[in-house]
Amino acid sequence: MSNSWLIKNYISHLITAKRSGHGVHSPFVYKLTENVFNTQQHFYAFEELSELRKDLRENETELVINDMGAGSQKMQGAKRKVKDIALHGISSQKQSELLFKLANYLKSKVIIELGTSLGLTTLYLSYSDTNSKIYALEGSESLIEFSKKLFAKKERTNITSIQGNFDQTLPQLLSQLSSFDLLYIDGNHTYEATLRYFNLALEKATSDSVIIFDDIYWSKGMTKAWEEIKQHEKVKLTIDCFYFGMVFFRDEQKQKEHFKIFI
Repeated sequence: MSNSWLIKNYISHLITAKRSGHGVHSPFVYKLTENVFNTQQHFYAFEELSELRKDLRENETELVINDMGAGSQKMQGAKRKVKDIALHGISSQKQSELLFKLANYLKSKVIIELGTSLGLTTLYLSYSDTNSKIYALEGSESLIEFSKKLFAKKERTNITSIQGNFDQTLPQLLSQLSSFDLLYIDGNHTYEATLRYFNLALEKATSDSVIIFDDIYWSKGMTKAWEEIKQHEKVKLTIDCFYFGMVFFRDEQKQKEHFKIFI
């Protein structure tokens, strides 16, 4: 954690967030908490992907990164080693496993990832259901090429890689889909971009869709965007896990609810 905004909000989260499903007055969130957030269930893919993470953290390959978003708080310059990206620029093992468990539990079949990076988190989503379809969007050409080689090595045929600026590639993809089940937004951490992608996604979101925002406390702008998204009339339920903000559109839910869960 590198800035005071992040630390301040983490301390607040520690104090206010629920640590189990008990006391959560929502059957849906209670089940999520017990079956996804707090489950100790071991999935076959976790060991393999954990080993891959170790390999990436030892990879000395240097890539030239074309950052189209807000950039990195920890890595400066266009040239970056794979091991540094694996350490500072992708979801942690705990976060990646949570995404896997959530996609698996919700039976997400159409998954969009905005910000593929090295492709490790994409693989977690891909392994959650071999019958799912993953659309991996990434702005940097070198990262797309690296991740595609990783997908091929792991023989993942359910991933489609799409390279380019999200402002073009996301609307193009959404225009080809009737709906999506899970959208994970981990790219261009700015207030304007976050709201823009949310509003684009709304057109294809269904009652069963979930949108997951990474790093909602990365900056004041990201937190402001998160607070505005929570108030949108179509949003019925949100879960703040500090690292992730989850948005649900459940038609069966008549009253808007917001939860903070410690993971």
